[in-house]
Amino acid sequence: MDPAVSAPTLVTAAIALFTITNPIGTLPIFLSLTKDQTAGQQRRTAVLVGLAVAVVLVVSLLAGNYILGWFGIDITAFKIAGNALVATIGWGMLTAKAADAVAARPGQSPVVVPLAIPVLAGPGAIALAITFAHGYADPVDYLLGSIVCVVVGVLVAVVFFVGPWVARLLKPTGMSILTRVFGLLLLAIAVQSIMLALGEAFPGLFTGGTSTLMPLPSPTATGS
Repeated sequence: MDPAVSAPTLVTAAIALFTITNPIGTLPIFLSLTKDQTAGQQRRTAVLVGLAVAVVLVVSLLAGNYILGWFGIDITAFKIAGNALVATIGWGMLTAKAADAVAARPGQSPVVVPLAIPVLAGPGAIALAITFAHGYADPVDYLLGSIVCVVVGVLVAVVFFVGPWVARLLKPTGMSILTRVFGLLLLAIAVQSIMLALGEAFPGLFTGGTSTLMPLPSPTATGS
């Protein structure tokens, strides 16, 4: 049986999920899509977006392993592929690479598409939730992981709720700096996770002592 998830791992997972959802970096998108709404409508949209993000992450956490098993995808391969995607997102944030334009259809609420999916709870966040569930499969671990997902959703809602005030406070330059900081942190976490996954796939690849790296979504050694 896998060991119970530790508090440091939960904190790391929460930081990684919050970083990859990047509500601060995507705040301009939220403000652009809700510019025609009243202040009250903007706040309601912010709360609904946070709720949608939490639901997407929790569903990924609870059902992700079954989906992988159905398609016969090995979890180690999924870790490498998923964290490679996370690394590209972090690199894009760090280098301020222009993102694809997103827009909601006229008359359609932007809550689920495009804000919740794919702007916030995109493939990278879903990959992290699924990989976490594979490493910690006890009911208590699922509960703790779900709480992390809900906390991230609440943080997203809070950032968007105060979005207009944050945008005025930070200005474009300040928001750009924060996005780059989040990108660097995310890139480092993804590289660490890829190294750990490669160590699982090729046990003799890394030699010369015991690694002190703490895995993000799963323990350094999982039961088969």
